[in-house]
Amino acid sequence: MIRRAALAATLLLTLAACNPTTYDSSADTTLPPSTSSTLPAGTLQELLPRMQHEVAGLSALVITGKGDGESATRIEQYWAALTPEVTTRWPDLVEDFNFVVRLCRDAADRRRPANADRAAKNLDALATAVLG
Repeated sequence: MIRRAALAATLLLTLAACNPTTYDSSADTTLPPSTSSTLPAGTLQELLPRMQHEVAGLSALVITGKGDGESATRIEQYWAALTPEVTTRWPDLVEDFNFVVRLCRDAADRRRPANADRAAKNLDALATAVLG
């Protein structure tokens, strides 16, 4: 008797799984428009101070937890725009700049304002070396 009930339950579940699939034809199936990201434009003398300003304000954003991820993204964009010139003129400093950018992302992602402060100090030293 128990076997028969178990077999009936299995058969019922199997048949229920075979119900026809229905589709909602009113659902929007178009893909959202792709977002494009443009790098900041300008010279090294224009962009590096903007990057410094962004890095200097990151610690406060990390503390409040508002806008720190966006700030880290802007810092990464500044660095992406500056990379070609820095690589050409100061190749020995590229890894130092990369370190600063990684510290900024880490500060935002892990809520570490001390990393943002450290990044600001390192970037100030790099800017002094580059802008002289």
